[in-house]
Amino acid sequence: MKKRDFTLVELLAVTALIAILAGIGFAAFSYASNRGREAATKSLITRIGAGLESVRTKHGAFPGATSYGDIVVTVNSSGLVTGITFGGTALSAKQLKTFLAICDGESLKKNLDGSGNVTDAWGGNVKYCSPGLVNTVKFDLVAPGPDEKFGTARASAPPATAPSGKTVLDNYKTDGEWSCDDIANFD
Repeated sequence: MKKRDFTLVELLAVTALIAILAGIGFAAFSYASNRGREAATKSLITRIGAGLESVRTKHGAFPGATSYGDIVVTVNSSGLVTGITFGGTALSAKQLKTFLAICDGESLKKNLDGSGNVTDAWGGNVKYCSPGLVNTVKFDLVAPGPDEKFGTARASAPPATAPSGKTVLDNYKTDGEWSCDDIANFD
């Protein structure tokens, strides 16, 4: 009995099939990875928000920051969180203790860049403003998301003003739908 070799067409067909399956697998992995980062950033914003609500409940006010600013965490040589500033306003020792009772310092340290700025899962700085430009009686927390730009205009900071006849939230929406990849405590 004669041994049959594979033809060039058969080899090309198998190679193409493997390439298509690899492409589908990569796309699924990329999608799942992006969703995981989004969930981690949402969780971070929720924890920071809960800590800020606790500070307001116990001490009477949120840290003031009338324009969007970074959240900066100070860590001492022993690895302990010794200070947090929100948009340039530092928490007092009592406020810090209240905040850290809700928003664990260890989880915050996992989301710091080399300068102590709190970052989202893609490395963009999380911004804080109180009173918020969207949440006018509380605060805004905004992370730039995968494109590392804010709002539909893809700016380097969250939009601080609204187009004529619109609200600041309109910088994030088109026809009432969220139209950017920012992650925020408002929608």
